Amino acid sequence: MAVATLAIKQGTGAGPDWTTVTTPRMSTSDSNDPGTNNPIPIPAAGFNYSFWMSLALTITAMGDATLLNNHKFYMDGACGWTLGTSGDLLLCGKTTGDEGCPAGSYDQATGTQGTTGHHVDDVTDGHSYYKSGTSNYEAASAADARTSGAPLTVDTGDHTEAEAFKHVVLQAKCDDDATRGAQVAETLTFQYDEV
Repeated sequence: MAVATLAIKQGTGAGPDWTTVTTPRMSTSDSNDPGTNNPIPIPAAGFNYSFWMSLALTITAMGDATLLNNHKFYMDGACGWTLGTSGDLLLCGKTTGDEGCPAGSYDQATGTQGTTGHHVDDVTDGHSYYKSGTSNYEAASAADARTSGAPLTVDTGDHTEAEAFKHVVLQAKCDDDATRGAQVAETLTFQYDEV
């Protein structure tokens, strides 16, 4: 019996373009492969942000599965990034229903390349699906608070063909007392049920 095959894809550009990624990297650019270019500078005061990142668990082949559902997202509870006193890896969510972003509500990441992205919560320039003032608004919160015991419910829908689930939106927030340099790799877990 052949199980379904899946990939994590990152959305970039206005299109968007969805590209398979295995080690996505935060930067101050709308790129699925920034390498070490456009890191997040430590601000003199206040905060700088990465451009937000859209990641979608995507079914590439159904195999013998009849449906996939119950998609959840979590981390291990302890992000090791040293982003300063109020810095964090942020995850977007909502107050009701499943919390992933539908494909039709994808919003291209924006900001000043090489300096800072726009904060996802910003009432003017934030993510159109998640920003302050939207329906079911909930402030972006620490991604590592979503653990296996308390995951983010991304998508409760049934998927019966090769397609993407709703996607998660993440953003790094850097405080003025952050530690300079590359941060350690973190594991992001995308969970689903298969029938």
